Amino acid sequence: MEIYILASGSKGNVTYFETNHKRFLIDAGITFSNLNQKMKAICKPIENVDTLLITHEHMDHIKGLKVLLKQGFIQNVFLTKGTLDALGKDIQDLLPLNTTIIRADESFYLEDIQVLPIMLSHDANEPVGFVLYYKDKKVVLLTDTGYVDDSYDDVLRNADLYILEANHDPYKLMHSSRPFMLKKRILGETGHLSNEDAAILMNRIVEENHFAIWVAAHISEDCNSALDIEEAIVKIFDDPTKIELKISSQETLEKIKL
Repeated sequence: MEIYILASGSKGNVTYFETNHKRFLIDAGITFSNLNQKMKAICKPIENVDTLLITHEHMDHIKGLKVLLKQGFIQNVFLTKGTLDALGKDIQDLLPLNTTIIRADESFYLEDIQVLPIMLSHDANEPVGFVLYYKDKKVVLLTDTGYVDDSYDDVLRNADLYILEANHDPYKLMHSSRPFMLKKRILGETGHLSNEDAAILMNRIVEENHFAIWVAAHISEDCNSALDIEEAIVKIFDDPTKIELKISSQETLEKIKL
């Protein structure tokens, strides 16, 4: 399996997955022209992508959705009923016939990939993250949530790859020039995981005898840094060597091969 984080952050999110039998995107939060350029940069024809999974309806996850659907090669879309209802009618009318309503905790399949949506806590209309199982590999994509319920620990435990948000450093956020209500939203239960929140979760679900790659995702450009994330890991992890940290961004193309 090849995974490319094409964009990650408040300005847009999209991740490309490829196996021997399937090519699909999770989210379409950048313009179609930008997405097409990024796919060309990794030498993957975008016309070969026939499937799209959508986590939720916020603009940084669906910005390019309307134009992408107009191209006609997306034949399968998977999203929750809440996300569907939150989309504008102009987008709803473009969805392919093979649009599938998914529910948290109910698995579905993309060829030989098992996909388990998991419930998130975000100020969107029924947002989800995804756990993907392919052969002997396990991938977790989880962004845009104020917290992760510990009832999911067993589901999330010991994946090979985590695309997990580490959105902000709370001190930097509180001392930023952002409006108070925005700070309150980000810090709340339906906001975003801080570095400490993410590190606590990762330390809990990656066991001592396991090694995982953590792509820190959805990172605030002005209220966070790679150093802040690393400091949280060193502070909180029992053994920081059990993970390899990678940093995603809006511009860089991060490739992971499992």
